[in-house]
Amino acid sequence: MTTEQLLAESVEAARRREQAAFEALAPPGAKIVLFGAGAVGRKVLAALRAAAIEPLAFADNNPVLHGRMVDNLSVFPLQEAITCWGSDALFVVTIFRPLTAEGVGARLQRLRQAGCQWTTSYLPVAWRHPGVLPHFGADLPSRLLAHAAALREVAGMWGDESSREIFRQQLAWRLRGEFGGRHDPAPDQYFPRDLLRPGADERFVDGGAFDGDTLRAMPWGFTRAWAIEPDPATVAKLRAAVDARVTVFHAALGRRAGWARFNADGTTAAARSDSGGAEVTIATLDELLVGEEPTFLKLDVEGDELAALQGGREMLRRARPVVAVCLYHRPPDLWEIPVFLRAALPGHRFFLRIHEHDGFELVAYAIPSERCFKG
Repeated sequence: MTTEQLLAESVEAARRREQAAFEALAPPGAKIVLFGAGAVGRKVLAALRAAAIEPLAFADNNPVLHGRMVDNLSVFPLQEAITCWGSDALFVVTIFRPLTAEGVGARLQRLRQAGCQWTTSYLPVAWRHPGVLPHFGADLPSRLLAHAAALREVAGMWGDESSREIFRQQLAWRLRGEFGGRHDPAPDQYFPRDLLRPGADERFVDGGAFDGDTLRAMPWGFTRAWAIEPDPATVAKLRAAVDARVTVFHAALGRRAGWARFNADGTTAAARSDSGGAEVTIATLDELLVGEEPTFLKLDVEGDELAALQGGREMLRRARPVVAVCLYHRPPDLWEIPVFLRAALPGHRFFLRIHEHDGFELVAYAIPSERCFKG
C-alpha cells in the first residue's frame, strides 16, 4: 500500500479492524503458542489471560529457558513446539526487538516454512486485548490515524526516496502489521556516509552518551564534545573513557530544569521512571551549552528526545547543527519530532534511516544544506 492509502483509512474503520483482526487469523477457539518468552511475550500472555484465554505454551530459542516456566507457562524449544502444534495452533511472534539479524517478518516466514499453518505478529492480539500497547513505536492504528494530517505533512518532508520508503514501511507495520520491505538496516548509525559530509571542526553533543560508545564510533573525530548521561551506574565509566576534549554532564535532558526518578540499571535502556530507584537532575541543552556553538547534536534519550529538543531551542537557532535523533521510543515521535525540527531548523534537509529491524534505531537526520551530500 502507498503512504496515502495507508493514511486514508478512517479512525472508525481502524477501530473496527482492531476488534476483528485477531479473530480473523485462525478458526474460533484455536490454540495459541507464543513465540518469545521475553518482555513482549509476558505482556501478551497477561492480556490474553485477562480475556480468559490461556495459551498452550511459550516457544523460545533460548536454551536457558527450555523446560522452565515463565509466568506459570511452560517454555518449549521452537522446533518441539512446531512438531507438537504446528498444524493446529496459531503461532504468535512475541519477539519485537531481536538480538539477531532477523526481524518479525523473517520469523513469520520461518514459522510458515517449518509447517505452521497459522502465524501472526503480536500486533493483532495487542490491538484486540488491552494491556500491551503502546510499546515503543507500536500503538493502536486508530490512535495513529487520529494524527493522519500530521503524518501526511511529515511524509512530504523527506529529502530522498529511501527516506520516503522507510517512512511508508513504518506506517505499514504500525497500521497494518506488515513487517519487512526492501530497506534492510543501514550501517553508520548517526553518521550516515551517504548523507553527511564530515566536519573539519566537529563540536559534538552526545545526548544519551552511555559509556562513550557513540564518541568512540565517530568516524571522523571531533575537536570538542559534551557528553550527557543520566545513569549513575554508567556515568563513572563514561568519565573514565573520555579525554580532556570531552565535558561530561551527569544529567537527564528535558524541556525545563528539575529532578526526576530514574531506573538506573546500567544498560542502554536506563530511563526516567516514576518507580526508579535513583533521582537525577534534569537539565536543558540551552543551559548546559550557554554560548556554545556545537556542530552536531545526537539524541538517544529513551523517549525524552522531543523534550530535549524543546529545551534546546535557543542553541538550535544559534548553532544550526546537524541533528541525529531517534524516533522509535514513543509512537508520537514519528510525527512530533520531525515537525518540531522543521520549524526549529529552517533551511535544513531531512532524511530518515533505519539501523535495526522493525522500527528500532529509527533515526531522523536534519542536515544543513552545506553539509549534505544529496543534491
